Amino acid sequence: MRRIALAATALLVAVSAEGCQTVHPSAPGSLAPPEKPRTVTVGYSYSGGRAVQTLSLPPATVQPAVLSALDDLRVEKVRTSNREGGVIAFDGTTADGRKAGVTLRPHPAGTRLSARFGFFGDEPLTRALLDRVGVRLGTLPPAAIPTEIPSEPASNPYFSRSAVPDSVMFKDMAEAPYRDSPVP
Repeated sequence: MRRIALAATALLVAVSAEGCQTVHPSAPGSLAPPEKPRTVTVGYSYSGGRAVQTLSLPPATVQPAVLSALDDLRVEKVRTSNREGGVIAFDGTTADGRKAGVTLRPHPAGTRLSARFGFFGDEPLTRALLDRVGVRLGTLPPAAIPTEIPSEPASNPYFSRSAVPDSVMFKDMAEAPYRDSPVP
C-alpha cells in the first residue's frame, strides 16, 4: 500500500512539475520580437435580431471602418457616442426609416462588434454591414459598394397578422350564456 501511495505521489509531482501549459516555455532574454497584429474575424452569430462578431483589432481601429461601412449602406444621421468601459455606440436611420444600432466593445481578443437594424432585426442588412466592415479593414477582398441594399426586415414575433381573428376566437364566449369563468 505504501509503495502505491509513493508511486502515485511521484507520478503526480512529475506531471505537475511541467508548469502551466498555456505559457510557451522560453529562456529569459530569448523573447522573439512581437508579431504584427493580424486582423482575424471570429465568432459571427445572429440571434434575436442582433449580429455579433469578434475582431482582433482595438475599437479605435475598427471605429472608422464602421463609420465608412454605415455610409456605404446609406445609413443616415449617424451619431457616435462614447459610453462607460470604452464602449462606442453608433445610432442612425436606414434609408427606409428604421433604427440602426452598432456597438463596439473592448474584448480580450480585440473588439466585439454587435449590430441591429430595425426593432426585430434584419439579417441580410446586418450581414452586409459586417461584410463592409471586413472590406474596410482589409480582412475581406475589395468589393464594390452595393447599389441595392439587401434588406429583409423580420416580422413581429409577438403578433401575427395571419393569426385567428378575435371574432372567431371569442365567438363561443360572446354567444354563450353567462359563465363564471372563461375556462370550461
